[in-house]
Amino acid sequence: MAAPATETELKFRLGPGAVVRLSGHPALQGPQTSQSLRSVYFDTPDGVLRGAGCGLRVRTTPDGFVQTLKRQTAPGQTARDEWEIPVATEALDLSALKATPAHKRLKGRRRDLSPRFATTVVRRIRMVEWDGALIEVAFDAGELSAGRQREPIYELELELKAGPPVALFSLARRLARDLAIVPVFESKAERGWRLAEGISRSPRRAEATPLSPDATTATAFRRIAMACLAQVSANAELLRIVRRPEAVHQMRVALRRLRAAVGVFKPLLAEPERERIETELKWLAHEADAARDLDVFIRDVFHPAALEARSPGLAALGRHLLTARGQAYDRVLAAIAAPRYALLMLETTAWIETAALPDDPVAPFAVEALSRLHHQVKHRARDLTDLDAEARHHLRIRAKRLRYAAEFFADLFPARRRRARYLKALERLQDTLGELNDLAVARDKIPGEAHLDDPDIAFAAGRVIGRRERDEAMLMAAAIKACGRFHDTKSFWTGRKSRQKRS
Repeated sequence: MAAPATETELKFRLGPGAVVRLSGHPALQGPQTSQSLRSVYFDTPDGVLRGAGCGLRVRTTPDGFVQTLKRQTAPGQTARDEWEIPVATEALDLSALKATPAHKRLKGRRRDLSPRFATTVVRRIRMVEWDGALIEVAFDAGELSAGRQREPIYELELELKAGPPVALFSLARRLARDLAIVPVFESKAERGWRLAEGISRSPRRAEATPLSPDATTATAFRRIAMACLAQVSANAELLRIVRRPEAVHQMRVALRRLRAAVGVFKPLLAEPERERIETELKWLAHEADAARDLDVFIRDVFHPAALEARSPGLAALGRHLLTARGQAYDRVLAAIAAPRYALLMLETTAWIETAALPDDPVAPFAVEALSRLHHQVKHRARDLTDLDAEARHHLRIRAKRLRYAAEFFADLFPARRRRARYLKALERLQDTLGELNDLAVARDKIPGEAHLDDPDIAFAAGRVIGRRERDEAMLMAAAIKACGRFHDTKSFWTGRKSRQKRS
């Protein structure tokens, strides 16, 4: 297999008028060229290449045709492997695939490759020298097409052609301080597949980040953290289009996972930068708290009460809750439209990709981290009945961190059945503690978040919450049972097979 080139680039969504303002930016002065580019993307009908993180295209340029295979090993990566070769026409050169990872993936299926979608853009290019690096600055304006479906393309790409990666982020930071450019991580290929399949944009759930046994701590951190950040971005972009409770939920999940990853690798990360990033991640999560709390309260507390029986004040309470939730969503949307969000995404990307971590094997580090978190959860869960609501909430946070860490490092250890049992027991513990926490939120936070100032509406809310409190003893019993099961479940990262894998 031919050795791939490495493409390192940042992509930004552009707002109205951004190209004109960027074109006049002092950091981007110099000659500009313009090209009309058409790219046709190929795959099998069932997406064999897509499933392997690969995108295969033939691009028509003013100088001829170029066939390119790109591979992304984890979501959100700014660096991708790339195999590129000139070809005679817009049709695929199947023989050229033999020197790429696609050859093995397409064994017996190469004849099934066919065009799936295309992009047509006008690309304006400037080559910029910045901090000892050569960077290609490209403005793309055009459209994606799949059959009769169309979707506009309007973005900025910064690609490192030579020099240190830190310079790429330095230029991006300079532009972001002056202009409303927002980093995004969804490729044209991902957008094209969605268009080709007729699927509307949907909330992004956490995706697996496979780690090989010989992965280093630096590689592991970057893959895990960038996948989490890509999940934050995807759900924030969806919220710009439509107010979806699941998108708010998944954005908060992604933020928690990212903060958990930072916590796991904390011993290896420099303190000032880490603390700065954590502060910004907490800010964004806090801006979404009220929206999520009200979504859960309306779904799990108000709706069941309203369906059970009519009660005075319920209609007024329902209208008030919907108004309060609308205001909470306004707050989320204001946050992701703010310059602070754009800088958060850029600075976090830069920090993840350039943080200095050792190139030691990650497996021994993972064993130590998982064992530490496991001990903390078992210790706190030992006396669940003696814990108040706040202490149970902290236990739930610890359980989440452990679960996320176990998912991050799962592929490093071969004990699949033990891993499945462990994660199931941990998920059940997290869920039961979550139900108790939802009750505490309903009791302690909802009156303030929903602005229950009217006495009649507040009284109706109290009756609804009181109805839910009848389940508290049952919820506590389920949590105690889940604690017992978790205590009896063996970890999957220790034992003979795991030791053999690490050696």
